[in-house]
Amino acid sequence: MSDTLKITLLGTGIPNPDMNAFGTSTLIEAGDQVVMLDCGRGAVIRLAQAGYPLGYVDTIIISHYHSDHFSGLFDLAMTGTIQQPFSNRGGPLHVYGPPGINDIAEGAWQATKPDRDIRVADHEIDPDHMRIIPYTYEQEGVVFDRGGLRIVAIEVDHGAFIRPAYAFRVEYRGHVFVHSHDTRYNENLIAQAQGADVFIHEVAAASPQTLIDYPRIQVAIDHHATPEDVGRVFTQTRPKLAMLTHLVMLPPDPPTIEALCAGVATEYDGIVLVAEDLMTIEIGNSISVIPAYHGRNGAGHKPLKPRRSARPVTRGSQ
Repeated sequence: MSDTLKITLLGTGIPNPDMNAFGTSTLIEAGDQVVMLDCGRGAVIRLAQAGYPLGYVDTIIISHYHSDHFSGLFDLAMTGTIQQPFSNRGGPLHVYGPPGINDIAEGAWQATKPDRDIRVADHEIDPDHMRIIPYTYEQEGVVFDRGGLRIVAIEVDHGAFIRPAYAFRVEYRGHVFVHSHDTRYNENLIAQAQGADVFIHEVAAASPQTLIDYPRIQVAIDHHATPEDVGRVFTQTRPKLAMLTHLVMLPPDPPTIEALCAGVATEYDGIVLVAEDLMTIEIGNSISVIPAYHGRNGAGHKPLKPRRSARPVTRGSQ
């Protein structure tokens, strides 16, 4: 079994439709374990582009309930059941989330009924494979622990009306990957992100004139970390590799990526990479970052055999 912790950034974007940055979705591979963190818009497309059959994924952990972090669930639930090589899931989806995940599971079962009825009548699918089986986690702590892969939910501050919201700390054979998901500057995240090999953090900014002309934009800014905030986070955690994702650059005169990086640099003196969709990170004896245009057609993204559905070790609320 490999000691490498592999992370594929399927989606690094925000709610704004963008062909280059789909909704947040991150594929974790460690030994024989496969988990997806969030399942935003376009996750199905990105899995296919990365060379994975949709059936490769049957376990998903949701950070919070903004649409760009879970809207892809419904596509994966339906399309993943089709018994063809591009899909071929062998069971239902197991989805962990904060309180509210039961509503999503029940709503998805109703919303997918017309497609499910047709495919069952045509003897295409097992209807149970289109089911989302929900697991509620109500506080921070270990959400997933199987096969040496341990995923810890970290409560963060994404605003007064978006509670709870979580970051994730992923641990495997001494390797650590931390994803902030959506948060403001947060001391709890800083405390629990210590010792990370790779720490990927969201960031948001708008030009001063944009804030004057469009004051409602301040609401979005107030729910996220500024570049200077992110710089302070990285300074206090000192990851081996720091990365930016979920770049909230608000129009009509959005700041440039260079400006975001310059803001981070006022508070942090280390190396910072900007995440892109389909970028692969491999944490082993060293840390490798493979951009999509190299990895997608190379050894990093070969088509894999569909996995059979794997039941989680623990069930129900935890």
